Amino acid sequence: GISFIQVAEAFLQETTDVIQRIRELSVQSSNGIYSAEDRLYIQVEVSQLIAEVDRIASHAQFNGMNMLTGRFAQETGENTVTASMWFHIGANMDQRTRAYIGTMTAKALGVRNVGDESIMTIETPEKANRAIGTLDEAIKKINKQRADLGAYQNRL
Repeated sequence: GISFIQVAEAFLQETTDVIQRIRELSVQSSNGIYSAEDRLYIQVEVSQLIAEVDRIASHAQFNGMNMLTGRFAQETGENTVTASMWFHIGANMDQRTRAYIGTMTAKALGVRNVGDESIMTIETPEKANRAIGTLDEAIKKINKQRADLGAYQNRL
């Protein structure tokens, strides 16, 4: 159980690093000193980083199970699914706990639109400013999941 949680934590750290970089680029793009061409180059990097978020989620596996895509999940009602894993934590029957791992794809984190698959754009200072708020929410979601994983690990 501890290994499972540590692997999930490592993948979430990678995702955090990518989202933080997108946030840094959004702050840069929201600054009025950049030209439209500069913002276009920044957007190219953002697009690649958003693809990286999905790559991390799809490759985050433990013992052949996808950990961050919600593959074994139940709907939560927010276009997000939450996967769960039972861990037996004692020597006796029913001494177990359930760990939940939220979906951490670009869609679930809000950097890719659910309906039309479009990605977050920072091509104007206004869009970049709005993106900062979206990215802050994504970071909060990842941090909450990481805190939950730490709590699960302490119970094991």
